[in-house]
Amino acid sequence: MEMTPGTPVDGLHPLACGRSVEEVWEELDGGTPSVHLTECPHCRTARASLEQLAEATAFLVDDPAEVPTGLLDRIMTAVRADVNLGRTLPLPTGAAEVELSTTALAAVLRYVVDGVAGIRARQCRIELVTERPEAVNVSMTVALEFGTGQVAALEQARERVAAALRGQVGYELEQLDFEVVDVWADPR
Repeated sequence: MEMTPGTPVDGLHPLACGRSVEEVWEELDGGTPSVHLTECPHCRTARASLEQLAEATAFLVDDPAEVPTGLLDRIMTAVRADVNLGRTLPLPTGAAEVELSTTALAAVLRYVVDGVAGIRARQCRIELVTERPEAVNVSMTVALEFGTGQVAALEQARERVAAALRGQVGYELEQLDFEVVDVWADPR
């Protein structure tokens, strides 16, 4: 295909001459280079790069390196662990450096709130207090049961979250914000 300089190219990798890297690749695959390909400095540069890429690819294909047994499983385990860990918070342990996953801590706090009658925890976000590294702010969305003592349930949940943070993790609760996102009724 003959190209006119300045003609727009719809390819992903346009060259300054108006052709694309993909067109140069196709022409190389065809086996007979055009006059433009042999004379155009942009196409010659692209051709040289593509030929180096083809040589490197052929070398890798011919490389008899064996993949160690279980490598894929170990990689996937590490990736899953990293994804599941999420953001971490340093635990107030003194000299030792120990971190706790916010995902794990949020699960503990949701469990604590779910233990209070008339309230169910949904999402939980935990942030360290900048000025007090031993304290956290917690924001939690909850659902409340219609017709029960919602205020009493929220206060009881707040006390339990503070106690769990202090007793189980060593953090002090600086602030706990509940956002009520749903109300349910007992079907009885």
